[in-house]
Amino acid sequence: MSDRILFENEAFRLYAIHEDAYLLNKLSQSVLPDIVVASIYGNPDSGLISWNNAFVALAGCGLSIYFLDTGESYSIGAQADNTLWTEGIYQSEGDEVNFVRFIAYTKDNKIRVHRLNVLSREVEEL
Repeated sequence: MSDRILFENEAFRLYAIHEDAYLLNKLSQSVLPDIVVASIYGNPDSGLISWNNAFVALAGCGLSIYFLDTGESYSIGAQADNTLWTEGIYQSEGDEVNFVRFIAYTKDNKIRVHRLNVLSREVEEL
């Protein structure tokens, strides 16, 4: 099976093969394999690399964030008893670089845009 490109810029390519999301550093001369940034149950829906190349954000079963400078990562809403199905992740021009927006259902089963501060891990419904 071929890879599915989720996002690409001059420096990086974010792609998925099945449930795993990988990051390729296009500027590196290293022969090391691409970095696995997350495994998403049911495959990633969408993803992005932040404007300043500081982090990767993935939507699907929850949200997954991976910081490029430290290799640290976390997920929100990917637990079996607290699943948040997300899609259409993006960065808005009106937000600071540490925010991402995404589409998800609310607790009353309505589709709404949400915003995550990737540093504080706070999610708000817009």
